[in-house]
Amino acid sequence: MKVLDQDMQPKVRRKAVETLTAFDLNTRQPMGIVVDMSARGMKLKSEIPATVSEVYYCRIPLKNKVEGRDEVFFDAECRWCKKYPETGRFYSGYILRFPSKKDAAVVRKLIHDWMVKYNEELNSRYIPPGAEEDEIDERPGLLTRIFGRA
Repeated sequence: MKVLDQDMQPKVRRKAVETLTAFDLNTRQPMGIVVDMSARGMKLKSEIPATVSEVYYCRIPLKNKVEGRDEVFFDAECRWCKKYPETGRFYSGYILRFPSKKDAAVVRKLIHDWMVKYNEELNSRYIPPGAEEDEIDERPGLLTRIFGRA
């Protein structure tokens, strides 16, 4: 499988604002829940540890269509895995490689949508200095005014 060069893509990770599960295509078993993601990597939370240096062939079903797709496919190489004693769960980090430009575009759009939703939530809780709560208008936040609604 040809892997797209991703050197020019940003590394900014966005926290997932919805619950998405990554599945191993070989075993058809869930690998974990997406904690955060960038165009180049992701962090998963799971009940079982991942094998460091292993390459997993993955699928993430999407709750809503993104770029006309309801799932995204990629290869994920596990770079680290750590058990958190407080929760007993495992967190693992992966480098992502996409088999097609369309899959890479779906992930970039998903991350963009997460950023917009997160910032809309922050803006909705913002109270300008000196304003009373009942005086706050319902205008959209800055990013919504710039990019529009998702």
